[in-house]
Amino acid sequence: MYTPKELLWRDEMTTGVVELDAQHKYLIDFFNDLGYSIKRKFDPVDISKVLKVMKYYAEWHFHQEEECMLRYHCPVAEKNIKAHAVFMDKFIEYQREYEQSGGSVDLAVRIHKELSDWIMNHIMVVDTELSLYAQ
Repeated sequence: MYTPKELLWRDEMTTGVVELDAQHKYLIDFFNDLGYSIKRKFDPVDISKVLKVMKYYAEWHFHQEEECMLRYHCPVAEKNIKAHAVFMDKFIEYQREYEQSGGSVDLAVRIHKELSDWIMNHIMVVDTELSLYAQ
């Protein structure tokens, strides 16, 4: 069975925008909170609360990041906006499914695995492009 691993910030994830890097670190912390809740003390109510906070924080962060990429005329800005929309659609779908399941541990594990993989890859591949333009 999948065991949530701690996500770690690495220097190569830097975007060149201090505020966005701090926000990315918070997102990573949220995923680590979710992983901790799954591993240590699986509590459906606790996980539900973490998911709600993550959703609102991700929406706010994505808006900030999209505005920043547009401001710096980053060529991946449109790709980033579309990727964020796909992520949020998937997140909302998972959150709804989790609530309807009554708090399935298997679903919580799948949410953590798929979305934490996505966020780490997205930061490394798309968001770091901003470092070339945010000077």
